[in-house]
Amino acid sequence: MKNTVKYINELAKDDIAGFICRVENDYHNRIEEIARYIASNDDIRIVSIAGPSGSGKTTTAHLLCDYLSELDEKTAVVSLDDFYRPFKDLPVLEDGSRDVESVEALDIGLMKKCFEEIVDFGKTQIPQYDFKAENRKSENKEINIGSRGIVIVEGLHALNPVITSLVPRKNIYKLYISVNCPITDNGEVVLTSRKIRLIRRALRDEVFRDTDINETLSMWENVVKGEEKYLYCFKDSADVQLQTLHLYEVCVYKERFLRLKHQVDKNSPCSDYFFKTAKAVESFVSVSDIFVPESSLIREFIGMGKYN
Repeated sequence: MKNTVKYINELAKDDIAGFICRVENDYHNRIEEIARYIASNDDIRIVSIAGPSGSGKTTTAHLLCDYLSELDEKTAVVSLDDFYRPFKDLPVLEDGSRDVESVEALDIGLMKKCFEEIVDFGKTQIPQYDFKAENRKSENKEINIGSRGIVIVEGLHALNPVITSLVPRKNIYKLYISVNCPITDNGEVVLTSRKIRLIRRALRDEVFRDTDINETLSMWENVVKGEEKYLYCFKDSADVQLQTLHLYEVCVYKERFLRLKHQVDKNSPCSDYFFKTAKAVESFVSVSDIFVPESSLIREFIGMGKYN
């Protein structure tokens, strides 16, 4: 398939149901292929999935979990976000704000304990983080995968050696995911991978984190800096890299994203970037999400999904 506005719009107009089905099948087939490889290796106990914000880590982790379960593997998903320290204990940036992107924002000591228990005993207690309260919940989540099960760990820092070194190399399989496929129009890039991820994050923040677009934009610069500092330098250490762009997705996002234009403060950081992104989105055909399956990665950003 071609990643051009013209091609995408033609398929969206001619047969949106078939278009979505083909894209979804391609992605699911790739995840199933990875699952079969992992299941064939008896040493792997932890699968580490890293990617920038809005890359689709959560859904990819759960899809992989489902396919491994179909292969009779006992599996659980853990988000590194649950290892965040309380907001008051996070590192402080030069401007006085809290650095939520730093690997030091995570409780590495507790993570080490949990990972060692997973590898040695197949069970542990994982903390749960409440983003609205900016603190951990009082109850932990029990993980019990037995002597041969697999825990899938997803998060921005999942490839950082500070974290991967907590597990013997033979016991970990590393996966890097990203949009990594810009969309062009008349030979020019109109939506970079980063702009597509901003669209995804803006919609997700509104639906799941009660965060308005201005707050998302105010964080975006630090999000990008965090990715450049803590992620991209480690992506080549992954065992496999996976591209997560679903060609039809901008058509589904269009109306939702353009509605945010009326909420954006033009003096907000990155507001120019937002409006340039919105202008590009306007050139896409708008389609309903009725044909988007519950298990789709796209549901991670618009809601009503199997893994939300």
